[in-house]
Amino acid sequence: MVGAGQAGIEAALASSRLGRRTLCVTLKLDRIGHLPCNCSIGGPAKGHIAREVDALGGQMAVTTDHTMTHLRKVGTGKGPAVQTTRAQVCKTDYPLSMQSIVRLQPNLDLFEGEVTGIDAAGGRVTAVRVQAGGESFRFDCRAVILTTGTFLNGLCHEGRNKTIAARQGDRAVQDLAAFLLDLGVRIKRFKTGTTPRIRLGTINFERTEVMPSEWDAGPMSFLHDRPMPKRELLPTWQTRTTAETHALLSDNLSQSAMYSGEIEGVGPRYCPSIEDKVVRFAQKESHPIFLEQEEWDSDSVYVQGFSSSMPADVQLAALRTIPSLERAEMIRPGYAVEYDMADPLQIGPTLMSKLLPGLFLAGQINGTSGYEEAAGQGILAGINAARFSAGEAEVTLPRTGSFIGVMVDDLVTKGVDDPYRMLTARAEHRLLLRHDNADQRLTPIAAQLGLACDVRKRRLDDKLEAIERGKRWLADTHFFEVDNGLLDDRGLAPVKGRCCFLELLRRPEVDLGTIEALARATGVWDGSLPPEADDGDFGAAGPAARAQIEIEAVYSGYLKRQEEEAELAMRLDDLAIPPQFAFVELKGLSHESKEKLGNVRPLTVGQASRIPGVRPSDIALLIGHLRQRK
Repeated sequence: MVGAGQAGIEAALASSRLGRRTLCVTLKLDRIGHLPCNCSIGGPAKGHIAREVDALGGQMAVTTDHTMTHLRKVGTGKGPAVQTTRAQVCKTDYPLSMQSIVRLQPNLDLFEGEVTGIDAAGGRVTAVRVQAGGESFRFDCRAVILTTGTFLNGLCHEGRNKTIAARQGDRAVQDLAAFLLDLGVRIKRFKTGTTPRIRLGTINFERTEVMPSEWDAGPMSFLHDRPMPKRELLPTWQTRTTAETHALLSDNLSQSAMYSGEIEGVGPRYCPSIEDKVVRFAQKESHPIFLEQEEWDSDSVYVQGFSSSMPADVQLAALRTIPSLERAEMIRPGYAVEYDMADPLQIGPTLMSKLLPGLFLAGQINGTSGYEEAAGQGILAGINAARFSAGEAEVTLPRTGSFIGVMVDDLVTKGVDDPYRMLTARAEHRLLLRHDNADQRLTPIAAQLGLACDVRKRRLDDKLEAIERGKRWLADTHFFEVDNGLLDDRGLAPVKGRCCFLELLRRPEVDLGTIEALARATGVWDGSLPPEADDGDFGAAGPAARAQIEIEAVYSGYLKRQEEEAELAMRLDDLAIPPQFAFVELKGLSHESKEKLGNVRPLTVGQASRIPGVRPSDIALLIGHLRQRK
């Protein structure tokens, strides 16, 4: 394992928990789990991935529940496919907790040093070369996972000032980047950034909108009944930029590292810097700013929405034009960082390099952004590196079954032109890939692999039993026309003859609370529905099962349609393409499709159909050829 950020942690833990002796090499042991940018875990789509990592037996959500400082449910104005949670964690406690976990993990060793290269023989990985304390080391291995984040040729920008560094306080590395180039990896230059930090005591909170924590948003991990922070949760505060902010930034664009031509790398499309927002969205009068306290015992506040590579004096002047920040004191300015990333079209759906068997890549090195995207790739790479080293079949996650699968398929099939961020809209079947059912989708896989502990398996079994018992009661118990007065009292339409309670629940204005009240009033209530609180025969499974039953009832028609579409997509993914298939020799394929198929080298017809520029007629031709050949 090379690197110990969010991808490296999940990869190392997955590999070691699968029984493989694992070595994690990182530049600084005390930076394991460090959160260099914001202090949040989750949010739209990202929360789905965090839950999926947890369902696979990962660590991110568990640690988040113990170290969170703020919690909210997001996407509540939309349907269940979008809804998830977003937590903020203490930037001191979170990494300390992660460090404790990895140090205590059996089969996992830690080593402080810099990986300078990888040895290979017989066309596969054999060892890594490490420099530490002026000495050279060589560690034999069968697989290597690179989770290097922004460290490959990292270059930080603050105005026209440049510093060779991966991020503040961490030096960049060059030798490993040179090794990848020699291997034939196509390197691109990407850019990301972070915001200034300001002092809590210099904010005028009377001019902000308070956003309190929401305890009832629920835990991040399926192992917990509720969040388990050490202290009372904190609020977040919202304010907005002003016309004065925009004018000041516009007048100083020539000093921005981005707009002065100092930065060559491509920045994130969905998380632009504040100066980029001012230029790209000139019609907007203001942009939201969120003030997030980074630690329990610190005065540092993260200015969410104000990422910048402007000089420090310009950043401070712009901050002071924002309501509530007129007297803000800046602890440290924001900055941008450029770094090398590897073209993900050169890796396969197991995240193994097509150029060197046994070499896996995960996280920002593949062109993604965000802690959650990194963790999702990390756990998949850890699983596959462990299985590859043992000669076992590798694991792929289809895009019909998880957001992690969607992300990986996008990376290895479409490539990236700018830092990739997960969005719910990227998933064609997102109603099937909800926050609430990640355990049902992925924990059985984790159990089969050996990554799900007994507690995790038991909690899933309890939840499934509660759901099945509740649905069976709803389907078998009826409401009769004679009791329509009870519906009329609640402003609900009457039934004709009789109607099972499951049909009643499919009405948008009816929930399980209504069903329980009607059942009690008609004398048919027997306690079969999961309770609202985590008590009774159902235990902690109650609230989770209850929510699941309501969603499945209300959206049954949509779910059935998406299940049919997903099944059709899976059929195409079941049509394998031989690894050395000669696309160029297949008569009738367009020249564009031959070029794109040859570049990506898809492993299935489904993957081939998702390559941009490949025509449906060419896919039909490919299917016909494969079937004839078979």
